[in-house]
Amino acid sequence: METVAGDAPASGAGAGANRAEERAEDTLAVIKATLDESLRLAGAAWALLRAELRLARSSALVLVWLGFALIIFGVGAWVATSAAIAAGIYQLTGNAFYGVGSVALLNIVGALVVVHQMRGCWRDLALPRTRRAIAGFKAPTP
Repeated sequence: METVAGDAPASGAGAGANRAEERAEDTLAVIKATLDESLRLAGAAWALLRAELRLARSSALVLVWLGFALIIFGVGAWVATSAAIAAGIYQLTGNAFYGVGSVALLNIVGALVVVHQMRGCWRDLALPRTRRAIAGFKAPTP
């Protein structure tokens, strides 16, 4: 087979040209891998944010309903306390105060339970997992 001059590498330049092509291909492979991993990271961050927002939305709805419950318990405690004061006068002659007082006490306990449940929802609204993930990205790795 006959060699054509255009196919033959120039003397001394062939090895350098091949290395330059290999380095360019390696650089392109690194850039592609970096881009792929960056897209995966962005996808994971997006999924985390969506999950956090779903949790926050759910907690916000629970917070609204617990707010309604707190209003109902608050009004109930107020009415029961007023009835207990009125029945306190009647205590001298009967035992009505104990019944009304226990209703007031149960309403107060119910209001405290609702406030305790609301605390968990308030923490969810602060997006704690997203904040930890962002802090992890900012922290330098040793």
